[in-house]
Amino acid sequence: MPDSLLPPVAVADMIQFHVLTAFPPHNVNRDEDGRPKTCQLGGVMRGRISSQAKKRALRFAPHFPTAQRATRTREAGIHTFLKLTAAGIDTTSAVWAALAVNHATGGGGKPPKAEDAQAIAAPDQKKQSDAYKKKEKAITDMMEKQGLDRAAAEQEWLTGQVRTEQGLVISTREFARIEEGIAHLTAAWAADRDGFPAVLEGWVRQVCKESLLTRADHDLDTALFGRMVAADADFNVEAACAVGHAFTTHRFAVEGDYFSAGEELKVLGGTGAAITGYAFFGGGVYYQHAVLDRGHLRTTLSRGRSAEEAERLTVQAVDTFLTGLLFSQPRGKCNSHASDVAASYVLATRGGDPALNLGLAFLDPVKATEDVTDLMCASIRRLTDFHRDLTAAYSLGNAVCVLNAYPPARGNDAPRAPEVWTVEELRRFVQGRGA
Repeated sequence: MPDSLLPPVAVADMIQFHVLTAFPPHNVNRDEDGRPKTCQLGGVMRGRISSQAKKRALRFAPHFPTAQRATRTREAGIHTFLKLTAAGIDTTSAVWAALAVNHATGGGGKPPKAEDAQAIAAPDQKKQSDAYKKKEKAITDMMEKQGLDRAAAEQEWLTGQVRTEQGLVISTREFARIEEGIAHLTAAWAADRDGFPAVLEGWVRQVCKESLLTRADHDLDTALFGRMVAADADFNVEAACAVGHAFTTHRFAVEGDYFSAGEELKVLGGTGAAITGYAFFGGGVYYQHAVLDRGHLRTTLSRGRSAEEAERLTVQAVDTFLTGLLFSQPRGKCNSHASDVAASYVLATRGGDPALNLGLAFLDPVKATEDVTDLMCASIRRLTDFHRDLTAAYSLGNAVCVLNAYPPARGNDAPRAPEVWTVEELRRFVQGRGA
């Protein structure tokens, strides 16, 4: 359905989240040197957890439906090549099919021809072509440097030739179409090998013309987090959510940890260590901003579905996103620190106000004071005061709900609106079932 005929996006369906989470010593998201990621804000160093790490944690959380998770990969062609060769199909045909899959899932370039596959799989040895020389040199180098035999080296080289240059996002439905193509070609090979070349040529022509990608029936993954297809913008999906980098509300310090494990076999009778190493960690209260455009999410999920199914999936997607935002953290060094935590405080708004990151509330880093020695309580106070002042300054009108899951910050025997003390009450608000 053309975008102009889709239901208009309801601006009031914009949901904003301002989340405070206290992490114990951890290294859930590290840089290239193995240290916790950091950033500069307000002239001081803060701990940082990247938005990419948080979104991956959301996608791979236990509650995220596997059947709705897209695949980010450079290896769809390799997957195709290995399955076809395992079925006995000749190498050149398998390479051609793999190149077609890459092209049909957004790999770019011109549709592959039979001679392209031939130049990779079986270049002309008699003519000593450039393709032949390149392949032989690469295989010889692998045999010498990696200790591989000829067959293993050639297999590894071939898989490298059918890997895409950039990573592609392939939805569950689209990956199913790849599997259907593999099954179709495998069956054709088993039924009539003499007629197989014609079947393969027809299949390659079809998928390269029609694409294996879809413009409709998106899964929750692509609807929530979007995708970019550089080779064909018609298959782009604009993300329905935005997730900011989380950063500490206060000054952050990276600490080092020298560790060792004692020698336990003690054949030589010594007392030294069998294992030694150096690791890094940090801890603190992190602020994270996230925005979910429910109207846009529903528009994306409406393509190719009934209104009832689209609404059901939208409700599921919103709940999945909220649950992940509260409970799903990056898993870096999780076995070393057991640092899994849930959000302590969530200020959520729903309505037509512009999306505003409240991280500027912490431009001046939070510090312990005489009356507030708890950095979480101090961060909650700073966030709520900043939001109140910003609401007044810009005459903002969003509905507000606050989940306070941090008992030291609760000042009453029972919550007072807009504060709630249970996740279920926050869920009802986010889904539009409560003010």
